[in-house]
Order: sequence, then C-alpha cells, then structure tokens
Amino acid sequence: MRIWDLLYWVDIMLFGYLFFYKKKALLTEDQKTYKRRTKTLVTSLGVLLLAGNLILAEIDRPELLTRTFDRNYIVKYLGLNFFTGYDAFQASQNSQMRVSADESDLAKVFNFASENHAAPNPEYFGVAEDRNVIVIALESVQQFLIDYELEDEYGERHEVMPFLSSIYNNEDSYSFENFFHQTGQGKSSDAEVLGELSLYGLPQGSVFQTLGSTNTFHSAPNILAQQGDYTSAAFHGNVGSFWNRTDTYRSFGYDYFFDAEFYDVSGNRSMEYGLKDKLFFHDSVEYLEQLPQPFYSKFITVSHHFPYPLDEENSEFPAARTDDDTINNYFVTAHYADQALEEFFNYLKSSGLYEDSIIVMYGDHYGISDMRNPTLAPLVGEDSDEWNDYHNTQIQRVPFIMHVPGIGNGEVFDTYSGQVDMLPTLMHLLGIETDGYLFMGQDILSEEHDNTVPLRNGRVITPEYTFLEQEIYDTETGEPLLDQFTEEELEELYLFRNEAREELNHSNEILMKDLLRFYNPEPLDELKEIDYLYRDQLDVLEDHPGKETSLIEQRDGESSRDLYETDAPEMEGLESNTSEEESNSTDQPE
Repeated sequence: MRIWDLLYWVDIMLFGYLFFYKKKALLTEDQKTYKRRTKTLVTSLGVLLLAGNLILAEIDRPELLTRTFDRNYIVKYLGLNFFTGYDAFQASQNSQMRVSADESDLAKVFNFASENHAAPNPEYFGVAEDRNVIVIALESVQQFLIDYELEDEYGERHEVMPFLSSIYNNEDSYSFENFFHQTGQGKSSDAEVLGELSLYGLPQGSVFQTLGSTNTFHSAPNILAQQGDYTSAAFHGNVGSFWNRTDTYRSFGYDYFFDAEFYDVSGNRSMEYGLKDKLFFHDSVEYLEQLPQPFYSKFITVSHHFPYPLDEENSEFPAARTDDDTINNYFVTAHYADQALEEFFNYLKSSGLYEDSIIVMYGDHYGISDMRNPTLAPLVGEDSDEWNDYHNTQIQRVPFIMHVPGIGNGEVFDTYSGQVDMLPTLMHLLGIETDGYLFMGQDILSEEHDNTVPLRNGRVITPEYTFLEQEIYDTETGEPLLDQFTEEELEELYLFRNEAREELNHSNEILMKDLLRFYNPEPLDELKEIDYLYRDQLDVLEDHPGKETSLIEQRDGESSRDLYETDAPEMEGLESNTSEEESNSTDQPE
C-alpha cells in the first residue's frame, strides 16, 4: 500500500456521505417509478458489462478463476474490486476447513502414510549421498519424445530430443518408462507439489495459489536443510507472481528464488512465458556458482510451452505436417529445449559440478491435449479413428530420469509410478530415510513399491488394468474388459480402484486442513523461516556462512561463466562472460 492508493476509495467515501447526510427530497409517484426504472436499467447494464468482461477474460485466459495461476491476471482482466471479493470468498472457504481441523484429523493420514511407506532398496540407498541436487522441470515434455524421430517432407528422419534420449538411456541414469504425470488444474505448479511434497494438487485450482502463502509444508528444501545442511534455490525466467511462486517458495523454505527480476528479459530474449531456455540456463550460472554446497536447486524451463510459438531465430528443426500448427510446432520447440539442456550439461561438466551432483529431470505435464490427440495419433503409431479415452490416459506418460554420474548401474525400469513418487525416491538415493514423513508416494526403486498409479482426475492405472470413469481396459492391449467380469469380480476390482483413490483424499485432507502444522517429525525439528525478501537475497547470499564451499570460491573468486558455451543467436556480438559490475546490475529487469 502507498498513501496515494487511498484515492481509489474517494468515490466510496463520497457515496457514504451522500447516503447518510444528504436529505432526501419528497418524490411524486411518477418520479419514484422513473427512479426505479432507472435503477433497474443501470443495474442490468452493470451486470451485462460484468458478464461481458468475464466472457472476454475467459476467452483470452481460459480457466482464469478455476486455475488462478496468477492473481495479477485476475486484477488485470476483472479489476481490483472483483479480485477482492473473489479472494475473500476463497479465503473464507479455506479458513473454514482450516479452523475446523485439529490434531485428531492426523490419525487416519498418519496410519495411511505408515502403511504406504516402502523401505529403501539397499542396492540404491545412499548412492548419491552428499551430492548437489539439480532438478530440471521439462516443460510439456511427454514420454513419446524419448528416442522419437520425426520424418520430414523429403522422407528424412530427425531425432527430436537426441540429448535427453541419450541421458535417458545412459548407464549412469535411473529412468522410468511407465511414469505418469499426476497434475490437475495447477499444471506446472502441481508437478512441484508432487515432486517436492509427495502430495497431490487440489481437485480444483492450484495449491500454490490457494494455500501457498499460508500453509505449513514439509518440502524437499526444508528436509534437506535439516538433514543435510543443504542450501536451496529456485530459478525461473518468469515473474515470481506466476502461480504465486514467490510466496509459496518462502513457505517451502527456499533460501533463494531467482525470478525475472534477476534476468534480462527484454526484447527478443523472452517469449510469452519468460526467458528462452538457452539464455535462462546461461544467465543462471552467475547465481548457481555462488550457492554454498551441497545445494538443492530447481530450474523451471518455459520455451517448450503451449501454444509452442515459432521463434524464427531458433527454428532450425522441421515441423510436423498435420493440420494443427500446435502439434506441428511442438516438435520444433522440443528440439530447442533439448539443445538448451545439452548446453547446460556441458557447462556442468566443464565447471566440475557434474560429478558432484545428481541431476533429476521430469516432464511436468502433458503437452498435447486430449482434444488434439487424435491428430497426433498417426505420429505415434496409432489410428485417429480408433483413438479413445484409453489412449488419452496412456499418453500421459512423461520422462523421469535420475542421473547420477559415475554409478554405472543405470537402468530403464518398467515400474508403474507417478510424480508423487519422486521425492521419496530422491531422498533414499541421498541416503535419507523417509518413514517419518507424511508422503503419499513411494520409492520407485524399492522392492515394496506398489505399481498402482492414481491420476488427479480419479483414473487409476496398473500394469494389468486402466480404470476410467465407466470402463476398465487391459493396460497392455487397450481391450475393453468391463463386460467380461462377473459382478463379484467387478466389486473386487472397484474396491481396489477406490483404495487407490484414497491417496487423493488423504492428500486433500493434509492440504485443505493444513494438517502438517500439527506434526513435526523428529528429523524435521523446526521449519526454516525466510525473514528477508527475495529481492534482497544477493546481500544474504554474499554473507552466507558457508560461502567458501561455493564453486566461485573454490575457483579463487574467478567466475565459471566463461566456461558456458551457447549458440543462442541472441548472444551473438555479446561477450559470453560479462564483467562482475555488469552481473551485479541484473537485480532489476531492463
């Protein structure tokens, strides 16, 4: 708030004065009738304008009020008054559930988490102990892109993501071919909830937007700070208000968050959802090298984002040849994202961070929607006319790769799993036990892992069956099975499906009632409190007591930025490594 913001309320104060103090004149019946008609007309006009505004906002930003990905957008499209009322309604709903909760609500959830826990596999437990963690969210990357070759108009085949595919099949990688995204309306932010809390998103809306500013979270940054003295940082080339990340990351316990304020996002360096990936990774190095080690870092890429707009400077890959430009360009932007990823890996290797890290990569959610999947079908070896909801469900697979340089026992696992399993799997690879936490997921590498995957929409997938709303399919063949079961068999199968869905209900309870505020597991004595604003974090980073362990200090103060090689055309004519004075000026966007 600023003092001149009070001017916004002058008309309200004037209305109050007129209502309470201005004397009402005596009116004739005709005058009263005229005023009633005028009031009705003005009110109707106001309602029509509001409805029209809502329709236009929904056209430009679909699901604006259900997904609520950025509060700023609601204000932009619908105004501050509307947002105030909407936010008050949302806060009231959340508050009622939160206030009604107490420690007794933990019992069922705690019992479920205890029974659901899968003990770590001794073969893999601790193989990445004390290593840095580098998590990379692969925007809109689906599993079918792994090892995928696109045929151009001349019959020549081009591998879309050759680098990611090479890491997927690498002897130092634990990769998973039957790994499903489990996001809902929160999309990318839901993937972060699944990956860093081992909880599901909400049935409607986004955890980040709805609860991120107020809830207690047992997150990966908090756990690793307590158990491994890790520094944590998130990197994102978009504004911090998007998905309410700034507030939520504070609640997660992130030490640092480098959003658009810390990058040059001007001109052709950015597209709709933020800084282009090659520039994003390149420009992040000046902050990454300052992090005390070991660190937990997360990079959120954005270039491969719907609607996959073509960027002429970076469109060297052939597009697909369908009637849908969104599908055609999907492969072009995926190839660009792959090139950016390879450049970042090359930097990690040349800087020495590679051998000391575990690099986790995951597809955050689908890239091609159900509506467009029939058009995509021929490109993935399916018949458009036979495409149905079974195929829509099976194509929700996304890549999940845990790359641990030097292990040599990597493998592509056929285990059925989902994003909710990422955190316990990572913790066990780092040598950290998880039996004290309220996780909904399990270690995928555990011999006790349950191959049942609930999706946020209630569908359930196992190696044998795929449960949709009104049908059961054979997971391997896609054959409808509902008519082949007896009533007793169906009752047993539906009981199994409903038990799988219990995960979703328990997760909802934890989040909507903020139950983690009542539970402090022994390994997590106290949650980290971030008592500074992220915009002031460079001063905090400079004074960090463990800064001597950072990469730049290990290089005697010499920056590693000159080791980063990129072919980004936006960098042509510019020095790849700026002076220290120039790098310090990136606190504010140009």
